[in-house]
This record gives sequence, C-alpha cells and structure tokens, in this order.
Amino acid sequence: MVIWGTIGLILIGMGWIPEVIETIRTKHSNLNIYFTSLYTLGSLALTIYALNSKDLIFIILNGFAFFMGATALYYVIKSRETKKEIKIFLRKLRR
Repeated sequence: MVIWGTIGLILIGMGWIPEVIETIRTKHSNLNIYFTSLYTLGSLALTIYALNSKDLIFIILNGFAFFMGATALYYVIKSRETKKEIKIFLRKLRR
C-alpha cells in the first residue's frame, strides 16, 4: 500500500509545485485567502497527526502540503487586494 501513498504524494506535488513557482516568480497569488488559510492550517494539523502516528509517507506529504500552502498564503496576505478583504472581514466581525 506504500505505493499508493507515494503516488498520491507525487500527484499532489505535481499540482502544487507549478502554482508555488508561479507565485514566487510573480510575487502574487490569485488563491482565495480563506481557502489558503484553511488549507495551510489543515495541512499543519495533519502533519502533527502524521508525526504522532510515525507514518513517513503522510509526514512528507503533509509537511510538503503545509510548506506549499504557507508559501502561497504569504503572498496572498502580501497582496493589496487581500489586505482590503481582511479589513472588510474584521469590520464584519466587530458588528
């Protein structure tokens, strides 16, 4: 069954790597801040879980997913449009 975990790891990497390379190259990401935040936090939680269960495939996969998500989230937060979205969201929370 390790082969299926390895295949999944490779496929997820193939999906994220071009997105993160483009994000770093342009210093901008079009990903939604809510999706990116939830994805990054979820990947971190799954990495902690995988570390606890000592499953190497899931440690690598979720650590990689967390790193990719965190990189994208950094650029999402840096963008001017996102700063406006955050201000609007915080205003709504205060009501």
